[in-house]
Amino acid sequence: LDIELLRRPEPPSAALAATVAAENPSARIYNWILAPGITSPMHAHARPYVIISITEINLAMSSPDGQSATHGVGPGDFRFVDAKVTHNLGNMGTTPGQIIEVELK
Repeated sequence: LDIELLRRPEPPSAALAATVAAENPSARIYNWILAPGITSPMHAHARPYVIISITEINLAMSSPDGQSATHGVGPGDFRFVDAKVTHNLGNMGTTPGQIIEVELK
């Protein structure tokens, strides 16, 4: 049996991706509401996070090196990201979209 001891990085990330909706010692919550055709500012994640779709959205993500991907996601779809990443988010659909992002500390 292998056991890996996990330790949170010190200290919490000082960089904010957007307006913080809620925060406690374990997590920072962002509430992304993207109008059709709108793209968020480029931002960086230094910590693991979970992104959860609240609405149906055709979500585009682009990185500074020009790589991009577009994914159709529906309510309740989620993805855990355990990597440092810099990107923006865009709503390529025709209706407003909402994403909740939980950044782990």
